[in-house]
Amino acid sequence: MTFARPLRLFTYIIGHSQLLLRGEQNYEQGRTTTLEVVFKDVSALSVLDHYPSVTLRLASGAEEEELREAVPGPWYDARAFVLGERLLGGFVVAGTVFWGESSTPETYSSFLIPEYTLPQLETDRPSPSEPQAIYAPYPHHG
Repeated sequence: MTFARPLRLFTYIIGHSQLLLRGEQNYEQGRTTTLEVVFKDVSALSVLDHYPSVTLRLASGAEEEELREAVPGPWYDARAFVLGERLLGGFVVAGTVFWGESSTPETYSSFLIPEYTLPQLETDRPSPSEPQAIYAPYPHHG
C-alpha cells in the first residue's frame, strides 16, 4: 500500500503498544482529509518522524529473518511491516495495522484510536461529531 502524501509520527502509546502515523489536511495542496495509520500490538519499531510519502509492505523473508535476529523473544502473531524500500526507512513489528481517511478537523484526537485524548481539544469549542472512517486491516486474510 502506498500513501502518496506526507505522514508524520503522531503518537506512540507505549502502555497499549500502539503507534499512530498521521497525514494532515492541507487544503492548499488539495488534501481535504486526514489520513491515519495505526499499528497495534507493537513489539519493536524504528521509524522516522516524517515521511514525504510511504509504501507500507510486509518484510521479505530475508528482512524478517534479519529483524528476528535483532528483536529477540517470541513474536507470537506479529508481523514485520516495512515503511519504504529498505529496512533503514523504518519498520514496525506489530500484530496488525489499520488505516483510514476522514474529513474530521485536525483538532480531533484520533478517529482510529478515539479512546485516547491525544492533542487536547479547545474546551470553548464543541467536540466534533464522530467521523466516518474507512477501516482496512492489512494484510487482508480471506
